[in-house]
Amino acid sequence: MTAPVPPTWSAPAYPPRRSWGAGRIVALVVGILLLLPGLGLLGAGGVLLWADWTRSDSFVDSPSDVFSSQGYALVSDRIDLRTDADWFPISAALGTTRVEVTGTGQDEVFIGIAPVADATAYLGDVQRTVIRDLGFDQPADLTDQVPGGAPSGPPADQGFWTAQISGPGSQELTWEPAEGDWMLVVMNADGSAGLQVQARVGAEFPALTGIGWGLLVGGLVLVVGAVALLVVAVRTPRDRRPPLPPAPGTVPVPRSPGGQESWTQPPPAGAAPSTTGTPGPEPRDRSEG
Repeated sequence: MTAPVPPTWSAPAYPPRRSWGAGRIVALVVGILLLLPGLGLLGAGGVLLWADWTRSDSFVDSPSDVFSSQGYALVSDRIDLRTDADWFPISAALGTTRVEVTGTGQDEVFIGIAPVADATAYLGDVQRTVIRDLGFDQPADLTDQVPGGAPSGPPADQGFWTAQISGPGSQELTWEPAEGDWMLVVMNADGSAGLQVQARVGAEFPALTGIGWGLLVGGLVLVVGAVALLVVAVRTPRDRRPPLPPAPGTVPVPRSPGGQESWTQPPPAGAAPSTTGTPGPEPRDRSEG
C-alpha cells in the first residue's frame, strides 16, 4: 500500500506593490508639462530656420500682394519701433529693411518713410487707404478708407522724408531702421489719385539664425527630458525585494527541475518515516511450503 504524500507549500511572497505611487504620478505630470512647451519651441525654431533658409538676397520677405486705392495714397499703420534693452538696438534686431513696389500702370510710383507726425501733417486731409497688419505672417488688410481731398503737392517735394525713392516700374527702397514711430507711404509720383501696385516688405534679421537654433535646441532638451519622465512613469518597475524566508517548522526540499523551491512539513515526533516509492514484494512466511 502506497503511503500518502505529505503536503508541500510554495515559498511565501510579498504582497503586490501599488501600481501607481506618488513618484510615478509626479513624473507623469512633470513630463506632460515639459512636453507641451518643448514641442512649441521645436515648432517655432523650425519655422525661423525655414524662414532663414528661404532668404532672398539675405532678406526675409513677406508675401507679395496687390494693393490699390481710389484715393491719393497707400499708407501703413503706425510702425512702432522700440526696444526695452539699450544694449540691443533696433538695427541689430532687424538689420537693413527694404520695400519693393511695382506699379501696374504707366505712372511713376513714390515710396517714402517718414516720422508719423510729419507724414500725418502732410496727409491729414488727403483721401487715402490705410494698410492694416502689414507684416510677414498674413496678408495685409485694406479695410480702412480715409476720406479727404488732394495733397498740397507732389510727395517728392516734401522735405521730411527719412528715406524716399521714385520712378517708373519696379522700385526698391532700403532703410536702416531706428527707434521711433514711422509711417510707410506709397503714392503716384505726381500726387494724382488712383493707384494700384504690387508690393512686399523685407528685413535682414541678422539674429534669426541664432534665435532659430536656440529655440530648436531648447525644445529638443525639453522633449527628451519629458519623454524620459514619461517612460519612468508608465514602465512597471521590477520587484527587486529578496524572497521571504520559509515559515517556522518547514523543511526545504531540493529545487524542482523548473527551479521552484518548496518546503514540506516534517513528520510528527515519534512517527516512522514514510516512503513514497513503490513497495517491494512482501516477505514469505517460512511456515509455508
